[in-house]
Amino acid sequence: MDAHGSAAPVLAQAWEGFHEAQREVLGWMTGSERFERFAQSRARAYHAAIEATAMAYNFAVAPRRLHPRMFVNTVWQTDMYTLGQNGPDFYYGVCFLDGEQEYRITGNFNDSVLILGQVIAHLSGHPESDVVGNYDFADFEVGHDGSYEIAVSAQEKPGNWMKLSPDSGYNFILFRRATGDWNQTPASLHIERTSPLPDDHYDDDEFDEATMAERIDRATAFMKYLVRDFAINLYEWYRGNAAEDEQGGETRTKVMARNDSDAGFNRLCFLPGTITSTVGSPASNYAMAIYNLAPDEALIVELDEVPDGVYWSYQLGDVWSRSLNYMYHNSSISMHHAAVDGDGALRVVVAHRDPGVQNWLDTTGRLQGSLVFRNYRATKAPVPSTRVVKFDEIADHLPPGTATVSAEERAAQLRSRHAGVLKLHGE
Repeated sequence: MDAHGSAAPVLAQAWEGFHEAQREVLGWMTGSERFERFAQSRARAYHAAIEATAMAYNFAVAPRRLHPRMFVNTVWQTDMYTLGQNGPDFYYGVCFLDGEQEYRITGNFNDSVLILGQVIAHLSGHPESDVVGNYDFADFEVGHDGSYEIAVSAQEKPGNWMKLSPDSGYNFILFRRATGDWNQTPASLHIERTSPLPDDHYDDDEFDEATMAERIDRATAFMKYLVRDFAINLYEWYRGNAAEDEQGGETRTKVMARNDSDAGFNRLCFLPGTITSTVGSPASNYAMAIYNLAPDEALIVELDEVPDGVYWSYQLGDVWSRSLNYMYHNSSISMHHAAVDGDGALRVVVAHRDPGVQNWLDTTGRLQGSLVFRNYRATKAPVPSTRVVKFDEIADHLPPGTATVSAEERAAQLRSRHAGVLKLHGE
């Protein structure tokens, strides 16, 4: 018996295409050099493939245009959906708006130091997906109490305004709200449609087979985008650019003797905000690397001076560009928690176990992974230098007076960290 019964052919075709794409994206990962080489990362390839499927539903199928809303817990947050290496200090929000309608966003900055909004004409992966506008809320008129009101529409409005693509019924808007500490209160965002509509205006979302086929096709394209652009291509971009730097004779990374197959590891490269994806932020100067550390090695990451961005941080992920668990591990460090050395430099240690220094990034036992440096709205674009050292010799490579923590202090930090993440995101 035909599994699709009397379903319209266009709907059956969309369904089959989605499941064929599931097999295809898994093959991209299992056929990669890193899957073959890094046995520790194989299970997470399958995790990422299923995660991309879940995110495809959340972004492409679940939203209803009749009831515009700000999605939070079904997008990038905590350790639930992290494909693309979500920023641990960012409270993300996503909405999907019809370019034929008009909307209003209201809210308050609260403790956020940064609010960014990106309007993309179609969900990423769609052949016509393109950036409509990037907005920094610091450029908007904001009340003395931190409150704001913003018109969102295809036609320009006076005052605070974000532009929609008039040709898209599914504009994709991504908001980043950054604080330096999870125990702070992030900016609020509320959205409502201001153009009147009859209740049955979007009935095709619920009942039309061709419209559902479009949703499934959109989900298929987004799933492929997530795996191709995040799980596969970011790693290749990091390594490829780092290897080119090495061949060019730069000496930013001091690495102990290794063979040619290790070219491109443990070296941070500058990454302008949107060079790899439309959802990268042009407000940030990123620097990224793939670390590859033996059990007895550590990576020291150094900047000569503290970044001048309104928000900056370091974060670790796995080789599939998934954030390492930052609810229970010290796998990220932000401007509010990093210690600056007496010479004004900022040094961070990436290691598999706690070296007792305040600026420790915990690999959670992963011998290979990604390192991301975010630096938002900065006047400079520094790229940290790196050096691989033996774990037992870390202290020899740090200046006197480097901030240290005891085991008890680290445990207290982790308790505070856990409580903060739960406060921000819930269970």
